[in-house]
Amino acid sequence: MKHTAPPILLSMFLASLLFGLSAAPMSADEPAAKPIVDLPATDDGLPGAGPIRRYDWFKNLWTQKRTAWAKQVEKDQKSLVFLGDSITQGWGDDMGGSFPGVKVANRGISGDTTRGMLIRLKDDVLALNPTGVVLLMGTNDLEEKAEPETIAANVKLILAALKKHDAKLPVILCQVFPSSASKSRPADKIKQINDLYAAAVKGDP
Repeated sequence: MKHTAPPILLSMFLASLLFGLSAAPMSADEPAAKPIVDLPATDDGLPGAGPIRRYDWFKNLWTQKRTAWAKQVEKDQKSLVFLGDSITQGWGDDMGGSFPGVKVANRGISGDTTRGMLIRLKDDVLALNPTGVVLLMGTNDLEEKAEPETIAANVKLILAALKKHDAKLPVILCQVFPSSASKSRPADKIKQINDLYAAAVKGDP
């Protein structure tokens, strides 16, 4: 189940959606491989296309966040997972208390791109057997000069992986926020991305 939703409607929609959700199915009982928390040094063999940030500050943040999350996999089982960049990270671990009574896991990393999120999807999201997933991504790709089609293609891969994990998993794909052409995020490109996102989930409930 996938939706596109403007961010302003997100809290209200999630509150109505999540109460009464049935538990997502657990994965196989075999032990999970230890996650690799460091950012890969090159793009060789990595899924998707487009930019992966490797600035020193970003590599340090990526490793710091993912090392902490690797220790919380059991605690965060069956959470509503938020996957995103700085906008998501900025809400804090409990999403600012916006969803009382709902178990949440914040998997936002400031500066991350859609390809970066695709790479960490398995260990940071799927390993939690989430009850729902909220996706907010794409703006940093634009700053790194990625084309809307490349960004949307990575999002489609993420959606496909979520559906493969659990065909009934509720997924909310948020639109990219308005920004500024001075930050390489012109309005026409953002509109194009949002149109591609809507097309990617067209026909899904």
